[in-house]
Amino acid sequence: MKNLRFLLANFIDEFNCSTKENKIKMIENRPFPQIKKNKEKAYIAALVEELCVRNRLKIPDWVEDKKFFLKEPFFVGELESLKPFLLVESPVSFRRRNIFVSENVLIRV
Repeated sequence: MKNLRFLLANFIDEFNCSTKENKIKMIENRPFPQIKKNKEKAYIAALVEELCVRNRLKIPDWVEDKKFFLKEPFFVGELESLKPFLLVESPVSFRRRNIFVSENVLIRV
């Protein structure tokens, strides 16, 4: 997931700096189709959905595909002590996919 974090950080930066038209183009198809791991594909779908919600864009249909939802919970960071915090704070786009992250998942410095 470390390499994916770098890719997604750049994706978020580019997305945030793009026009509405370019944002739509960036998400109309799944970004990073070379990613094959289920957790990572689900994370990308959650991220795209959350970007759409926050930018008031139509959520692309592909994010609803069942292959982008996890059966088992995945806690980013994997620290046992953070789990209760992440359960509460995780944005709905992630939580409904059984992915638990902090609410500032899209914040870039």
